[in-house]
Amino acid sequence: MKLLEHQGKELFRKYVIKTPKGELISPDSNFPNLSLPFVLKAQVPMSDRKKNGGIVFIEDKDQFGEIRDSLLEKSFGREKAEVLLAEEKIGSKREIYLSFSYSTDFRAPVLAISKEGGTGIEDAYLVGRQANIFPIDLSSDFTSDFIKDALEKTELPSNDKLVQTIFSLWELFTKEKALLAEINPLFETESGVYIAGDSKIILDDNVVNPQFKPYLDLDGDIAVIASGGGASLLNLDALIKNGGKPANYVEYSGNPSADSVKELTKKVLSKPGIKGCWVVGGTANFTDIYETMLGFIRALKEIEPKPTYPIVIRRDGPRQREAFEMLKKEGEEHGFDFHLYGPETPMSKSAEIVVDLSYKK
Repeated sequence: MKLLEHQGKELFRKYVIKTPKGELISPDSNFPNLSLPFVLKAQVPMSDRKKNGGIVFIEDKDQFGEIRDSLLEKSFGREKAEVLLAEEKIGSKREIYLSFSYSTDFRAPVLAISKEGGTGIEDAYLVGRQANIFPIDLSSDFTSDFIKDALEKTELPSNDKLVQTIFSLWELFTKEKALLAEINPLFETESGVYIAGDSKIILDDNVVNPQFKPYLDLDGDIAVIASGGGASLLNLDALIKNGGKPANYVEYSGNPSADSVKELTKKVLSKPGIKGCWVVGGTANFTDIYETMLGFIRALKEIEPKPTYPIVIRRDGPRQREAFEMLKKEGEEHGFDFHLYGPETPMSKSAEIVVDLSYKK
């Protein structure tokens, strides 16, 4: 789910990232309580609004009504703005590009920084010409030293205010389970204050709407928790071809929280007569495997009676190694019959394994 600019800035303020003074403008809104000049921005989920006439500066009070109506009537691609955002004009000595996202190349979150932000940086960022990219190791803490090193390599000042702004954006990215958290531009004022001029926030749909895809109850006795829509259907076919009888069909995608996986697991394993459990997925780029397995183990501890049947887990992705170490420890401590497999074992092979273990073939 891509948030509109004003929605993203609400999150910025929640995480103490400064934003310009502003007001939302609807068709019947009067002149805002802002000093001239100020800017009117169409609130539509598209890039390059300025190039497409969606951002207009108001220099004179008499312009306001006409420009307001024009922006609300105009189509931006297939979108029309229901509201506008009026904001004070920020004077700055520098515009910075700053974002956190997930990288398929690094299979990890990355911090992207450019000392030249503003319109046009998106294209440059995509081809890596202007933004410096810094992969983040999820097995280590995200520290101010990491940020300062990134700023030094980007030839930006590593002062406390900029470091704190980046750290606050990281908190938003991780705590809100975002797929993208971007500030472009981040204004650096003459007084050394950093203000988010725009926001681009994309949230994981599984977090925005924690209802997973419909749970399908089946007649079998092997519980299935799958990740990835197309792959999960192929895995279900592999289970059946190997003689397994699935008890259910459900899958989660994206980067769900531990609590979401916990509730899903409890629902799946609450069915009586389960003889085995199969947690399966391909190599994830965006899913924190440790986080999802943490939710899984928390559910197992709450289920009564305690599951004693074989539990086959085939997963790969960010923090898979740490996840498996945690599962081994918890399995030994609480007596869970875990069988753990990484990318060296094909998903189809893990289907054969869970069938053999569940039916004692």
